[in-house]
Amino acid sequence: MAESILTIQNVCGILVTYNPNIDELKENIESVIHQVGGICIVDNSTDETLQKKLLTFQQDETMHIISNKGNFGIAAAQNIGMKWALQKGFDAFFLLDQDSKLMEETVAKLVVEYNHIVNQNQNIACIGPLAFDRDKTEEDVYHSYGNGDERIIKVQQTLSSGSLIPKHAFIQIGGMEEDLFIDLVDYEWCWRAEQMGYSTYVTKEVKMAHRLGEDRYHFLGKSIGVPSPIRHYYQFRNTLIMFNRSYVPLSFKLKYFPILLFKFFFFTLFVKPRSVRFRMISKGILDALKGVKGDINGKRPNIVYETKS
Repeated sequence: MAESILTIQNVCGILVTYNPNIDELKENIESVIHQVGGICIVDNSTDETLQKKLLTFQQDETMHIISNKGNFGIAAAQNIGMKWALQKGFDAFFLLDQDSKLMEETVAKLVVEYNHIVNQNQNIACIGPLAFDRDKTEEDVYHSYGNGDERIIKVQQTLSSGSLIPKHAFIQIGGMEEDLFIDLVDYEWCWRAEQMGYSTYVTKEVKMAHRLGEDRYHFLGKSIGVPSPIRHYYQFRNTLIMFNRSYVPLSFKLKYFPILLFKFFFFTLFVKPRSVRFRMISKGILDALKGVKGDINGKRPNIVYETKS
């Protein structure tokens, strides 16, 4: 059960970076730093110059930088950040991607909604905003929850970026599954939380822009997000891994089986580099069958990170 009422000063922003655009990142940090009690940046960058630049971001006690000196995956990076924030006495964690730019009062509104749920004595895993496609409009939300009057909606899962996680949920449910590395890390955590009696929520009071894919492909009048080829590997491998887990909702399995079939043929036939995409998808399928976890090479790096204290 939730332990206490939150304020924004109790919240630590956990921002994971991977070879970011520095100017864009600075702008995004400016949008969040005054909305939380502190920020922990966990850097997965592989570019040594960027690693050094990010370590210079820390100017005062409100900003803490942890450099992993390599890409450990989003799950491990989020766990590192949340463990650090837990040790520093924060009561909740606000997860962010490097391209997340916040509207004013985003965190304050999430905190208000969180406290409302707490007052109803609900076990809350996390609460997030309505996510919309930043390449379109605020009305193009990724998930439709109907036209009901409910301000706060209980859902099966939500995206990690923009979600507010109380420390007691992190302690009881455990961290993100590092073996997944990147794709479906957020969904798996929400499903595991539900299995343990915790609920995930979104609020219509808050909206947040997300970008689906690194590029767009226009097909039969629709704009489709196109990921980098290596993301196909994790998408296919991790989705197939989820199909074998009993706590994963049947609705997800029924929805994503035809989606995988569509992606296999669409990306390997129409989107360059087709041969590379075919290899990545095929490797993801084979590695799922073989039970390969971790990064694309099946490795989990030893987490020895540099911190600027």
